[in-house]
Amino acid sequence: MSARPLGVWLVENGYCADEKEAAALVMAGEALLNDRPAKAGDRVGAKDKVRLRRPPLPYAAKGGLKLEGALARFGVSVQGRVCLDAGASTGGFTDCLLRHGAQRVYAVDVGYGQLRGSLRQDGRVVNLERTNIASPALLKLEPVPSLGCCDLSYLSLRKAIPLYREILRGRGEVVALVKPLFEVDDAQARRSGNLPPDAYEPMLTGLTGYLNALEGVRVRGLCESPVTGNAGTVEFFLHVGLGGSGAPVPLENEIARSVEEALKTQPYRKEAQTG
Repeated sequence: MSARPLGVWLVENGYCADEKEAAALVMAGEALLNDRPAKAGDRVGAKDKVRLRRPPLPYAAKGGLKLEGALARFGVSVQGRVCLDAGASTGGFTDCLLRHGAQRVYAVDVGYGQLRGSLRQDGRVVNLERTNIASPALLKLEPVPSLGCCDLSYLSLRKAIPLYREILRGRGEVVALVKPLFEVDDAQARRSGNLPPDAYEPMLTGLTGYLNALEGVRVRGLCESPVTGNAGTVEFFLHVGLGGSGAPVPLENEIARSVEEALKTQPYRKEAQTG
């Protein structure tokens, strides 16, 4: 095998999403070629050894770490299921679903060209880029997904969950990331990117109450995200059942506990990411 450019090698072996990310990794001195700091022009031959100073992320993006924690907390099994990931972006959630045994993942995003190359080429992934979650095309998916997940910006779950109810045809479940800044009407908070600590409990209480009032929707559980946003923003997850009835699950204690734990979460350090 002929020697490959280092950037190409890093992408092909799953360490980076693209050559731009690989170049940044090399410039930061995180890649070692034969135990010496690699350079931008290096090539990798069959006998060369490449390693990183820090281990790469286990998923295509740190979102996979978030979803992994939520699936475990809620006891949601992905094995053999058809899933829909809205706000897929580079594919952290999609990658996590696949690694947990998903049969198929519809990766939906309004953007274009963001999904990691290895996921675009995976036969289990249906790449629905340039697609809004409100697109009528999603109402015709076959097979119909039974599990949804989402990491949405600029759209409240008050609007997203009813759309999921239609897409999943009134049955199944959704594991949804709660981004507090998009669940409040506080313009100042949105400008600053921060909510005061005492704003989280009423936000979550209002959101879960609203969703439980929707026909065929029941919030089954709530937890803090194990990983913060890029700017250290606090986030949460909801486990939402579709087609449910009966009295809503009492969530007051879970909300208080989750907020307390979320405020203890150390901010995510983007510079620690190497893959």
